[in-house]
Amino acid sequence: MSQNQFYRITLLTFYFLFLNLGVIYANIEKPVGKKTKFLLNIEGKERAYHELDENGLNYEEVGKNFEMGDSIRIVIYSRSIKAQTGRKIRKYGFTVKIDDKLQKLEYEKYGSNVTSVDRPGWNYTQPGVWFVYLPVKEIDSTAVIPPQASSPDKGYKIKVELKKGSPVVYLRVASHELKKPGGFSDRLKTVNRQDLWRIGAGNEKKIKTTHWYSLKKDEQLQYKIKGPASVKVLTRIEFNKKDSLLVKGDYYMRIREDGYDLGTYYFNTEKSDVSSILKTGNTVSKWRSAWLNIPKGIHYYTFTLPNIDDNSEKTVYLRLKEWQEEK
Repeated sequence: MSQNQFYRITLLTFYFLFLNLGVIYANIEKPVGKKTKFLLNIEGKERAYHELDENGLNYEEVGKNFEMGDSIRIVIYSRSIKAQTGRKIRKYGFTVKIDDKLQKLEYEKYGSNVTSVDRPGWNYTQPGVWFVYLPVKEIDSTAVIPPQASSPDKGYKIKVELKKGSPVVYLRVASHELKKPGGFSDRLKTVNRQDLWRIGAGNEKKIKTTHWYSLKKDEQLQYKIKGPASVKVLTRIEFNKKDSLLVKGDYYMRIREDGYDLGTYYFNTEKSDVSSILKTGNTVSKWRSAWLNIPKGIHYYTFTLPNIDDNSEKTVYLRLKEWQEEK
């Protein structure tokens, strides 16, 4: 799959994946500057959106309200506007830059019954939804800050720009803290019981060992999971000897449910100071995670590495654990 094809993926399915994630705090992000908001009537509730014009929208310190060690989910909801009559499908697109990482997003959406008193006689399309999972951003304690410079920003900077030729787009950006009450069951096993890799964390006196499955180019990991259930997918990448100078890394992972695409996940991480593969000594990254909400019945989940940029040349380690709610 090409990079352009990846960015056209529609993520409406994620609505169903995250209904029971245990998101306990949500923050609606506001763009920098005096931007007029438009109130959209969505299922009887008014939601604030901002118009994306030729000047773009800038967001600063996204996720600054959360504590270090938390995982956050940034969600961008987008809609275009259309006349009540005319073409059924509306095409639109824009780019999203989070710090220095650029993403291109394109959508084809049908109209909906969403309206706004600010645009009488017009309807808004169904939403385009894009998720990205990030750790709470840490301030680099080793960085040298000139005396005249301001303090490093906490949180992420997001810049959104309209694609050339795209019709008007309206955005709503939110950040969520991901926490769930309860505890994990034992690690889930793959269908064909593939080899496990031991990853150790700690020092020579005390090392904690966990077991992970490895995922490489042209390989797949498949799990048989009985629902309803919530499953946490823990992931991390390997830094081999040629990557010894790297301190950060990113990677993509595709997940299918019963053969159907759930989506392609993007993770951004950094090298761990304490974790390595016991057999090879290679360092691994800090883990990043996502949640799967398993519907009722028996389902098969397949994990692969999509062919995006140099993603297929990486080695990703997976560990799945089912969540047990507190009684």
